[in-house]
Amino acid sequence: MIFQNPNTTRQPYPPALQALLNQDACRAGREALSQWSLLAPQPTPLWPQPGLAAALGLAGIDIKDESRRSALASFKALGAPLALLWRVQRRWPDAGWSAAALFAGRHAQALAGYTVVSATDGNHGRALAAAAQSLGCRCVIVLHAQVSAERETAIAACGAEIVRIAGNYDASVAEAARLAEANGWDVISDTSYEGYEAVPRDVMQGYAVIADEALELAPDGPCPYSHVVLQGGVGGLAAGIVSLFWQRYGAARPRFIVVEPEQADCLLQSARAGRPAPAGGSVDSVMAGLACGEPSPLAWRFLQPAVDLFMTVGDEAAVAAMRRLAEGAHGDVPVLAGESGVAGLAGLLALCARPDGRAAAGLDAGSRVLLISTEGATAPALYRELVGRDADAVLAAQRGWLARQAIAEDRLLARLNEHGAIGATADGGVCRLALSDADRAGRDRLVAWMRELGLAVQIDAIGNIFGTRAGTEPGAAPVMVGSHIDTVANGGRYDGNYGVLAGLEVLRRLDEDGVHTRRPIVVAAFTNEEGVRYQPDMLGSLVHAGGLALQDALDTVGSDGTRLGDELRRIGYAGELPVGSIRPHAYVELHIEQGPVLEAEAAAIGAVADLQGISWQEIVIRGQSNHAGTTPMRLRHDAGHAAAAVAVFVRELALRLGAGQVATVGRLELQPGLINVIASQATLTVDLRNSDEDRLRQAEAELQAFLQRLAEQEGVTITARRLARFEPVVFDPRLLRLIEAAAAGRGLATRRMTSGAGHDAQMLARICPAAMIFVPSAGGLSHNPREHTSAAELAQGASVLLDVVRRLAAE
Repeated sequence: MIFQNPNTTRQPYPPALQALLNQDACRAGREALSQWSLLAPQPTPLWPQPGLAAALGLAGIDIKDESRRSALASFKALGAPLALLWRVQRRWPDAGWSAAALFAGRHAQALAGYTVVSATDGNHGRALAAAAQSLGCRCVIVLHAQVSAERETAIAACGAEIVRIAGNYDASVAEAARLAEANGWDVISDTSYEGYEAVPRDVMQGYAVIADEALELAPDGPCPYSHVVLQGGVGGLAAGIVSLFWQRYGAARPRFIVVEPEQADCLLQSARAGRPAPAGGSVDSVMAGLACGEPSPLAWRFLQPAVDLFMTVGDEAAVAAMRRLAEGAHGDVPVLAGESGVAGLAGLLALCARPDGRAAAGLDAGSRVLLISTEGATAPALYRELVGRDADAVLAAQRGWLARQAIAEDRLLARLNEHGAIGATADGGVCRLALSDADRAGRDRLVAWMRELGLAVQIDAIGNIFGTRAGTEPGAAPVMVGSHIDTVANGGRYDGNYGVLAGLEVLRRLDEDGVHTRRPIVVAAFTNEEGVRYQPDMLGSLVHAGGLALQDALDTVGSDGTRLGDELRRIGYAGELPVGSIRPHAYVELHIEQGPVLEAEAAAIGAVADLQGISWQEIVIRGQSNHAGTTPMRLRHDAGHAAAAVAVFVRELALRLGAGQVATVGRLELQPGLINVIASQATLTVDLRNSDEDRLRQAEAELQAFLQRLAEQEGVTITARRLARFEPVVFDPRLLRLIEAAAAGRGLATRRMTSGAGHDAQMLARICPAAMIFVPSAGGLSHNPREHTSAAELAQGASVLLDVVRRLAAE
């Protein structure tokens, strides 16, 4: 049955509702819940279903998978635990108990005499029982006649005391209220009634976390979804989701559709009546979590003005939807979704099967739909009976699908090995200095591979190489990936090269899967990233981003006396494309970590949040040459001693400042360089880095003051010349979340981190959203012939890049 709501409105989010549910409170709840060890540390996956969308004639379908939320396998793990936490903190306001301490059970002794009670169809009670067990308080759960023995066992396993009644869900709600009144217990319910709204509001605020996670992956601008299809029940979930979408998008919010079981249609009946009304059926349904006879009046205040369409589906439709998701129909990823979790999909399938249903819902070829699978196999035996296979089999199929939709280890490694042979050194390393003959050979090989993939190859005036795969929308800004292929004098085969060649493998994968993206995708290789032969480093990307004039870059004189522009022409890579012509929609750079953190913490993926600022200086100290044996120490003007003092000072400076400050003297030359002659001149470089710009400036200022004092004390002259100076870079937060979401979907542990090295991404961040993905480096080694990352780790990083690129290129 379909009912179009005559009371729906298109207006800004009303202040009265915003005072009850809002994003600030949602974020506070999300932070509090992050302290509970039973919840997954990362947001739940958002699975694209392009095959299903195409079969239904829609532009896109995403499914938020709440089976991954926790071992409880349900979205209910967000509601009752948050409401219980906030109820305890409000009941004892002067105790100062933090969320972390409460969830860790540090105040269990003080809470031993505190009891909470609730009615449930299963998942809410299990979540409440688990939270109460963590806090150390007593929990009583009232179950009605239709709750299965399997669900009762699961709730009891979390430490709850069970009370059984003969009636239905609404009778169990009444009994929980009676027990609380008689015994002085607190009711932690997800449905409201007269005089009882604070706790259900908190439950709904917890459910809003689902929308917050989904929307934080969305770009700024219009809502990424035209439709959001939600399960019914008492309305708490739908109200929580509606609140955040409505607050963010106002009158431009998506269409909301609420789906209920035929037997438990209290929300549809309320829409008909224009006020909260009871269901018109028996309420008993296989969709046990939605088998509710009366709506929550509080939730109804949000739903009545916002939901465009109310509808019901039969139990058989839910079972068919469970099977469809488990099978991964139409080539999509298999999803483990329980009987209540698939109501939204069942409703969408029913609407799309009927022309009048599509018309009523406003579904067409441009529609993008969000579904929420609210639970996994919370009743494993029932799931097996309904679907014909158990949950483990579905999850195995999901892992197999992900493995097939990944970058192949052997093909990525073959590219890296073949390209690593260009400029190979006898000790297993690579020497491919920028604009050298080896660099030319590496560029030639890269361009040939790009053309084999059918990419449009362009080279700009600073020698940056761009290979573009066309998108379906003309003029759309491209998604760019890449890095560099030049190396240090005795480097490894992964630094830089990995990000470029993984980009080629991403495009090969898309071609083989027949994926056509809305936006073009560009693989870029930037000139002179290392800065060994020509300074500054990241030169090609800096010119591309407008931070260095092209002519100044071309006139740069290298360490070997050559002019950069001359060498660029000599190797045939002075291109015609004007610099900066390609303005990306986003830039994502995949790179080895070049450090030991990921390996030490057993994390597979680093989501790089920021990059250290860099200050490079060349310091020249001029003293007086004299005999090493006949010149008394007090009369010396020793440039070598002064240089050593600088090296000691910058190390002590870094240790004293702490907070991520590092300092390095990387090159030191003495003249005349004789064993028995006091040095008349010392030339050294100082590399200062910090992710905090104020700290970096402090380090620079303290070094300058020290040089002045040193010159006076030693009777030498000291000059300092800046070689490079880049402020710290903070990468785009949304791209970081996309990286983390992609890694979580593949079951890979992630870590947010700071990069201590400079990368092309920091230059691209000046002109577009940018971020980086790190994979582990064995032993933390880089710029070393023994630089190594396993084939499996390389493929994992490239697969995460693939997932991120697919989502960005669809925007």
